[in-house]
Amino acid sequence: MKKLLHNLYNFFYVAFNWNVLLAFFVTWHEIKRGSKYNINTIKPVSLDKVTIPDGDKTKSSPYEALNYYILEHLLDRFCKLFPNEKNLVDVGSGKGRIMVAAAHYGFTNITGIDFAEELCEIANRNINKIKGKFPGTTFNIYCKDALNYVINAEDSVFFLFNPFNKEIMEKFSEKIEQSVRQHPRTVYMIYANPRQKEVLSDKGYKEIFSIKKLRLLQGVILVRYT
Repeated sequence: MKKLLHNLYNFFYVAFNWNVLLAFFVTWHEIKRGSKYNINTIKPVSLDKVTIPDGDKTKSSPYEALNYYILEHLLDRFCKLFPNEKNLVDVGSGKGRIMVAAAHYGFTNITGIDFAEELCEIANRNINKIKGKFPGTTFNIYCKDALNYVINAEDSVFFLFNPFNKEIMEKFSEKIEQSVRQHPRTVYMIYANPRQKEVLSDKGYKEIFSIKKLRLLQGVILVRYT
């Protein structure tokens, strides 16, 4: 019942902020994949409703679940292009939707970063529900500002769903650059609703795949070779 109510809430949320046709499209894919992932992550959350001890909410986006259509298209294409990449960092992981989907697509070391305590708690519950299906997969959730996350030498695939504004994107991409200088490697970006894509393009990332429909149905995969 709760999932049904959340789907209805999100339907009207999308219909009001965008249009009714998009609301039907997103809701249909939500229902279609509900049994596959077995998590409830759809309801939007304003940053004014959560506890943020570390970070600036004025420069970040509210929680909205990435629609499954874009999520699966991006993960499917990435895994076909780079089947040996198994580590993924979800920047702005929210309720854990992308982390759960990444496990289904074969990633075995999955990290989530979010600065909202309540969202991290929900993400942990969702991970606990499904991790028994993936005994060889490691999940970690860090409840902190992304700019305070220490990028590991193994971190090479970053997933973003428009988590913050241009200023923070520039600072976070510079953190990745510093890590790459210390530990040379190829870095990949799976970027949904890529509003700050030019920041990455300016740093030498090349677009290798894109979905360009409505604003909520956009995504790109970018790579930066060392």
